[in-house]
Amino acid sequence: MLMEHLILVAMWLFGFVGLILFIPRKDRRKGFLAFLLFQGIIWLCDMPAFKFDLLRAPIRELPKATDLPLTIDYFFYPVLFAIFYVHRPVKGSLWSRFTYFLVWISGSALFDIVIERYTDLIEYEFLKWYGMWIYMGFLFYVSKVCCNWFYKDKSLFHAERWETNEN
Repeated sequence: MLMEHLILVAMWLFGFVGLILFIPRKDRRKGFLAFLLFQGIIWLCDMPAFKFDLLRAPIRELPKATDLPLTIDYFFYPVLFAIFYVHRPVKGSLWSRFTYFLVWISGSALFDIVIERYTDLIEYEFLKWYGMWIYMGFLFYVSKVCCNWFYKDKSLFHAERWETNEN
């Protein structure tokens, strides 16, 4: 149990350090939006998964309040997605963008699989490793689509649109 709590503290530390070091100052708004959107989407997807015992979290921060692992789902994975979204290749070949996406999905799923196998932070009930890989891919893809949709119309965010023309 001590090891699990140390892992949770390490996730908080690495998450804050990752936010500060890997998201440039000019992209902080974009990273924060990606962070919040991923939190909302993972909340919508994880509530039924934990309610219907597809996933379980035996050791969690607030055991009497919720069945969800707060640090993993609502801080660490959103930080990973924010870093992914800020640094994703916008231009380039489809192959390079797809490879970038697959590397991030595979790394996130591998981390989740290791956490599931060697700790009591998460337990897969009916989900296998490839199911978690597909689930992480779905979460990242839907979050990326929502973030791209939000930033689609650049004219909404330019200051000169709001300035008045005085002659």
